[in-house]
Amino acid sequence: MVALVSGRPVDPEEARQLMLRNGCRPKTAFTTAKEPWPCICERCGADIDPTYDSIASKARKHGDSPRGCRDCADRARAEKHRLDEAELAKTIAKANIKPLEPYINNRTRMESICLNKGCPRQGKPIKVLVKAVRRGAMACKYCAQRAIDPDAAVAIMRDQGLVEPTTAYERVDEPWPGICQRCRCAVKPRLHDVMRGQGACIHCAPNAPLTKEQAWDRAMSYRFRPHDPDAFESTNIPWAGTCMDCSGPVNPCLGNLYRGQGACNSRSCKLTGFKDSEPGLVYLVQRVADPAMAKIGICEDSARNTRLKVHMRNGWEVVYTRSFTVGLHARLVEKTIKRLWFTERGWSNGVARGEAWSDGYTETVLLDDPVRGEKWALLTLLALWTDVMVEAERLGFDLDEQRAEASEG
Repeated sequence: MVALVSGRPVDPEEARQLMLRNGCRPKTAFTTAKEPWPCICERCGADIDPTYDSIASKARKHGDSPRGCRDCADRARAEKHRLDEAELAKTIAKANIKPLEPYINNRTRMESICLNKGCPRQGKPIKVLVKAVRRGAMACKYCAQRAIDPDAAVAIMRDQGLVEPTTAYERVDEPWPGICQRCRCAVKPRLHDVMRGQGACIHCAPNAPLTKEQAWDRAMSYRFRPHDPDAFESTNIPWAGTCMDCSGPVNPCLGNLYRGQGACNSRSCKLTGFKDSEPGLVYLVQRVADPAMAKIGICEDSARNTRLKVHMRNGWEVVYTRSFTVGLHARLVEKTIKRLWFTERGWSNGVARGEAWSDGYTETVLLDDPVRGEKWALLTLLALWTDVMVEAERLGFDLDEQRAEASEG
């Protein structure tokens, strides 16, 4: 049988010889030019089925050469782009990683450990695509916030969503089954929504209408017993009752309890929050995203404080901290710095720039802002923190701290 290719007859034996010259050993007799022809790749021994027409066209155009096997072509292409030792060392240094397995090629992910300070993976293995690093991408997708470490995802859901997950973490935009720690109801919030500040439980939402029975159960879950069950009107109206822990009088709104406020403000019950009489901390954090900015703030100086952890999850990096044995001193230093920056020097804060409340609002300052003029146009973190230290010394708090340390010693 003689086939036609572009109107020209093809002898089956000639076709077989052409396939052999191009690394394809036919397993069956030649049929037609455009039908797959079962062959064996002479390079890797795999079964392939190229058409005679495709092999012949490439042979006429580029000459005889091993072809027809996709796997062999991919390996050859990868080998072509394989880095030499010098380039590989530069790429690894740029990526700031420690490889755990030999480098194969530019397109194969390499198991490594991220060496970035504060990496969410904390020394756990990651897969690095060398090609992406060479194009300028960050090697660790967790540091680049393109992915979330499962342990960090659980911590965010517990701390911000107040939900105890009942299944393993999958994706940031997938419903994640769990149990609400407020009302003990089964919920399925999305981690992405929780990270954006949305409520995790539809049953505990501050604007959700409640029956008097539901309101009573909600109040009991927040550890306060209302005086009159029938006095409940809505989640935004105070409801008088008694604290179940200290037996003191309370008058909270259920909506405020959902938002994180405590039912009782007595010293024995309020375990979190800033207290002027307890140790305090002044901190300076920065966000390197465009535009780069810094933020001054205060928090309690104790192991249970989570303020700085929340800032870090929201993209801030802690740069400097200063402890005060009296929280009032930290509060006054922060107040003085805000007056210095935003009133005396006239710098714009988050309110003036139209920022969201969660981005710092009244406490943030842009590091690079030509509007401030030549002297203050480009700020450094050290210069901002120097303001803090100077004001603390000017207010006399440094001497108080030294006296406190001496009395303790």
